[in-house]
Amino acid sequence: KGAKAIGERLRADFYQNKNNNNAAEKKVQMVVICGKNEQAKKELKEHDWGDLPVHVEGFTDQMSEYMAASDCIVTKAGPGTITEAAIRGLPVMLSSYLPGQEKGNVDYVCEGGFGAYSKQPDVIASTISEWLRDEQKLAQMSAIAKTMGNPNATFEIAKEILHMLPDQPPRKTSTENEASEVMDLTTTV
Repeated sequence: KGAKAIGERLRADFYQNKNNNNAAEKKVQMVVICGKNEQAKKELKEHDWGDLPVHVEGFTDQMSEYMAASDCIVTKAGPGTITEAAIRGLPVMLSSYLPGQEKGNVDYVCEGGFGAYSKQPDVIASTISEWLRDEQKLAQMSAIAKTMGNPNATFEIAKEILHMLPDQPPRKTSTENEASEVMDLTTTV
């Protein structure tokens, strides 16, 4: 339902309205990732998208590549996807969240200024179209998203956990080990 609403809006705003400056200036495409939902994948592949280029994919391990090629993303408020989108500088349109555990993610994105939230497919569609028509707003949201992402978070968390372990000597990182080996080589030569 959401993908179809977005597709119809993008087609209307960027392809069908010949008097619209956006139609002449910028062509858009849409990628829909259905995950393991084979029924949605089948239905969306069979849908008539008109002249809007649409690529429908099921489960994929190429999400990083899809995000790298995207201007924005529509997703549920999962923390992993929001984090990866922020690191990539992608404005995020949130369409749902799990009550309790993901509600804070909605606030983080919306109050952080790099996204919006709605459950309504028409609102999601108009928001995405608005972002794509306003390159300045899209660039501003992208810049904010990048400030909210922390690409080293996993390493920082692991380091903190290691420091919590009792009586554990600090481990050298692979870079420190390589530097140590180089030092050993230079002192023995």
